[in-house]
Amino acid sequence: MRRIFIFLFILTALHSTAQFNVTVTPSDIMVCFGGTAQFTATIQDTASSTYSYNWLFKGSYISGIDTLNSYLAFLNISELDTGYYQCIARDINNPAKLAISDSVHLGMHGQLHIDTLYRFNPLACPRPDPCKGQMKVLVSGGNPPYTYEWGSGHSQDTIGYNLCKGTHLLTVTDTLNAHCISREYTIDVLKLPPIAFTKSPKDTVYLSNPFLTVAFPDTSEKNLTNWSWDFDDKSPVVPNVNPYQHAYSATGRYYVKLNFTDLNGCDSTITDTIDVRLIRLFIPNVITPGRGDDNSALNIRASDTTGTKPVGQNLDLSEIFLSNEMVIFNRQGRRVYERANYNSGDWDGNNLAEGVYYYIFSVHGENGDEVYRGSITILR
Repeated sequence: MRRIFIFLFILTALHSTAQFNVTVTPSDIMVCFGGTAQFTATIQDTASSTYSYNWLFKGSYISGIDTLNSYLAFLNISELDTGYYQCIARDINNPAKLAISDSVHLGMHGQLHIDTLYRFNPLACPRPDPCKGQMKVLVSGGNPPYTYEWGSGHSQDTIGYNLCKGTHLLTVTDTLNAHCISREYTIDVLKLPPIAFTKSPKDTVYLSNPFLTVAFPDTSEKNLTNWSWDFDDKSPVVPNVNPYQHAYSATGRYYVKLNFTDLNGCDSTITDTIDVRLIRLFIPNVITPGRGDDNSALNIRASDTTGTKPVGQNLDLSEIFLSNEMVIFNRQGRRVYERANYNSGDWDGNNLAEGVYYYIFSVHGENGDEVYRGSITILR
């Protein structure tokens, strides 16, 4: 104890000659049992410096605090936390330059007692409204009647309602605020089952092959009581079918929805997008077998609006047309290549000699057939 008095005497002497001041606010805090509070130190100094902060409680250092923080925070306050505090601020670049604040006080109102605190209604669904929580509290002690602050939603005496998912702070105060108590509580909601669906094709459907297949895993079906597919094109929703194939009839961007009800009776919706487009093909007039570039085989891509340039990646023609046929002739009219359901890159010249060849590419779509004709030059 004698060492503490000597230490404080030295600090007082240094404080009287300090080149800056440290002030702690607020100077007096009164809180409820279980509540929170914070003291903040402020430096008054004309120099631009960095400071460290040590805090004293009843004249002794408080350990385990980050000295670069200018605040002292309290959580779940009890009688043991009440008393007088001071802050010692020190210039990090000049440790001899320090100051000590005046004493500040943390006090606590008389303690009420929370006898019970429990959820008053079943768990709510996470969507569309997770703010359906209800809690009930019973309090004793002090001087009733009590005032209840639930930190969220609304209250009616001992019941808080319309409480949202998350952690909140309940504070109960008696008459004239003489006694009070604070307590954290958590509102939880029911958990949705991990439902997801897939689309095929993944991104784009073409009107020549306008079918979109949607599905979710069979293992997910056990978590659902019912579901429906909505394809955003004014067609009827499709209930309780999995997988399902839908045909679009117009171009555009559509929002595909899986609406479902889980075993807890919670309704939810998962949404994804699909683009429906028309397409015009770009078939190159030169291939260069063996060179290892994009022209080393007969790759087919989408054409730009002028019809003269390719855009995008090589196409998966099976996604674009119901079927197709590629036939290639030499200059004498003899067939040198023929394939049903051709896909990009299937033909790389077949070791044919350099020269000019001719193709007929017939495609069959949902809304009609189309034929592409042209020449291809092989350069080796």
